[in-house]
Amino acid sequence: MRLAGRRLLRSPWLFAGPAVAASIVFVWLPMVSTLGLSFFDWSLLRQEATWRGLAHYRGTLANPDFHLALTNTGLYLGVLLPLQVGVPLVLALALVRVQARAVGRVYRTALFAPSVLSFPVAAVVWLWLFNPTVGFFNTLLGTASLPAQRWLSDPDLALWSVVAVAFWKSFGLNLLIFLAALANLPKDVAEAARIDGAGPLRQAIDIDIPLVSPAIFFAIVTTFIVVLDEIVGAVDVLTEGGPYRTSSNLLYFLYERGFRHFQFGEAAAVAVLIAAIVALVTWVQFRFGERHVHYD
Repeated sequence: MRLAGRRLLRSPWLFAGPAVAASIVFVWLPMVSTLGLSFFDWSLLRQEATWRGLAHYRGTLANPDFHLALTNTGLYLGVLLPLQVGVPLVLALALVRVQARAVGRVYRTALFAPSVLSFPVAAVVWLWLFNPTVGFFNTLLGTASLPAQRWLSDPDLALWSVVAVAFWKSFGLNLLIFLAALANLPKDVAEAARIDGAGPLRQAIDIDIPLVSPAIFFAIVTTFIVVLDEIVGAVDVLTEGGPYRTSSNLLYFLYERGFRHFQFGEAAAVAVLIAAIVALVTWVQFRFGERHVHYD
């Protein structure tokens, strides 16, 4: 009995052990190491580490480039978060009402396809579209007798060009989430709404959206986190933060500190600040947003 009891106690750890070990090695140890590195001055060119205390944090918070990257990140999120949640939700509500299954599959495949491409592959297409001399967009403007634009080198257009590419590349994942949620809705509720005379629009607003609110909340929280990574990929390929840093963001600022200037202590401080911002915003989302979610 005693031996069987010991085996019963050990069994959960046999299943959870690999996941716990991977979490410690690949998540918690890097987090602790990054926090510790942020208090030192260390680079590849100088192998010795020098204690700097909070100097990296003070320097980063006083850096105008950090302020600009923070402002740009707010603009990216303010535009992309509603787009990457709202547009896929509307498309999913429309696609579930497509009667012809073959047509629905074609639309789903076409809309989700950009999400499986890497940014370097997608950038080849978008760099041609944005080309100031032979690009598709300027050719289109020329046919309408409108002046050509410098999409990626104009300070007023570069950020919004990156937003367009990041949205095109990333919204397919949320579309898939919403389609899965809508497909699992109880059929009797929709049937009762149709019997009561509810049209497609009224049914979507009063029944479908409240019932898939857990999926919507999940998409909002994860999109806020994922969009930062998606943006840095688009910025790196298309503009490299220019012109005049007008398209930079926090993660690209971190990348520059660490892998262009080789200031790993300063880059670690930036990473800690970004993690604190993400944790704070995620807490606010759960504190004030989850109350509007219907789990029943």
